[in-house]
Amino acid sequence: MRITVVAVLVGAALALTGCQGATTAAPTPVRSTDLTSSDGGFDRNAVVGVVLAPGDDALAADLEDGLGDAGFRPDVRVAPRPDAATAQRQAVDGLVRDGAKALLVRAVDAGSLAGAVQTAHDAGVVVVSLGDAVPASGTGGDGVSADHRVPTSDDTAATAVDVVRSLQRGEQPDADD
Repeated sequence: MRITVVAVLVGAALALTGCQGATTAAPTPVRSTDLTSSDGGFDRNAVVGVVLAPGDDALAADLEDGLGDAGFRPDVRVAPRPDAATAQRQAVDGLVRDGAKALLVRAVDAGSLAGAVQTAHDAGVVVVSLGDAVPASGTGGDGVSADHRVPTSDDTAATAVDVVRSLQRGEQPDADD
């Protein structure tokens, strides 16, 4: 009797183990620059978060229009002047919790965003810095930065939208510096 019970339990455990695994295949052909899980490939109507510095209102409007016209759902947040670094950290964390698939970030204090950017990476969010590089803590504290970077120029918004389109399709963007 004991042998039968053990055999049934072992058989059930093996059957359950064989049934576990990924239920969907996520498109991830783009490799992030720092080898995190933030590799791109997401729905065209995905939420794209934008976190900007105080005074970036014109850029905010251009990004909101450009991302919306491209079929994305932009969630644009401009930090207030008092305690902007803290507001940006909270905005990044909130956008990750709200399911953003990509984040465009123009940091007030890049170093203060390191933990939030690492959290975004850990959640599989692709992070694109606008202007200066945005560091993350990285595995082992290696000081790696955001997945991609769009240099500041007269057409920062258009270039950033093109980068997000490339990432959405799972392609490597051309705008990285």
